[in-house]
Amino acid sequence: MSFFHWLATGSSRGIYLEQKKEPALSKPALPFYSAATLQSQPFQHGFDITKPLDKKQLTEIAAMAHIIDEHDGKALAKKLEQCPKKKISVVCADAIDDEPYVSSQINPLLHHRLEIVQALNWLADAFEADSRFIAVYKNMSALDTKIPSRIESVEVRRMQGRYPMEIRAFHDLGSDTLIVGTAALLHLYRAVTEGRVQTTAFVTVNGNCITNPCNLEVTIGTPVSQLLERCGLSLDPSFVVEGGAMHGILITDPEKTAVRADTRSVMAFHVDRKEQLYNCIGCGRCIEACPVGLNPQKLYQCVTTHHLQKAVSLGLNHCIGCSTCSYVCPSRMDLSYVISSEKQKLSEKTEQ
Repeated sequence: MSFFHWLATGSSRGIYLEQKKEPALSKPALPFYSAATLQSQPFQHGFDITKPLDKKQLTEIAAMAHIIDEHDGKALAKKLEQCPKKKISVVCADAIDDEPYVSSQINPLLHHRLEIVQALNWLADAFEADSRFIAVYKNMSALDTKIPSRIESVEVRRMQGRYPMEIRAFHDLGSDTLIVGTAALLHLYRAVTEGRVQTTAFVTVNGNCITNPCNLEVTIGTPVSQLLERCGLSLDPSFVVEGGAMHGILITDPEKTAVRADTRSVMAFHVDRKEQLYNCIGCGRCIEACPVGLNPQKLYQCVTTHHLQKAVSLGLNHCIGCSTCSYVCPSRMDLSYVISSEKQKLSEKTEQ
């Protein structure tokens, strides 16, 4: 069975994750600006915003504002430039935060809903899309903030399913759908109405040793160490990651690692090493949970014993790096990191 078939039909595979988004989600994002933001000068795009803006005008404004879409890390202007080559039937605002702790896309939606919906409508009207909607993750509980079913007549569609939900949800939408992150839409609104260049990113700072979990609107280029200092540490972190708790990238030097335009979260965790066993007990949980239908335990064994060809035959190249296997492993083996690292090495060798 192919990788894409698993994504389309394997909704019963994967896991439901405890979200742990509060109290960061319910509080508005706090400004954390440096001089680069405070001294940024507005630009003049010269378009009459009392009239509907067309595709070319919106693309030019996005380019002048240097907007990066946090949904995929791409320049928004380039995404819009590519759209005329195909029919856009649906425009979707991505507010799916399906990873634990992370709320940096749904938080701007809840606290800047009118601005984000206005920008969504501009894009949908410019591309003459048949429909538009906002995508959120349904499987969230214990939230202090209610998620509305509609915002200014735009549907808020609750996407349901097991993790990794975001990958599945957008794979099913089709190539005629333009997907833009909620933060990018907010930056587009600001660029159109105020001539503001994007100098900030919305970042969730969270984890089990963060004293004050929150969302920050932080100046791009700010060292991660300053975010940790701003939110406080109740314990010395065992590790700090950029991105989600499931498949974030390890930050080895927070002082030299800067926030980028597409940085969505910074997580700090304390782990009791005594709880880690490191030996497989053969429970098979990783096999049951893998959303792509792989056998992570066998892949791990092949990779660590240097049987690369066997690992490839078992589907190494189909690993999506979601870390579901590591999450469910009772021995706390770092299955995902080892497997995905070997996949990356193989990919680099193939490209050379």
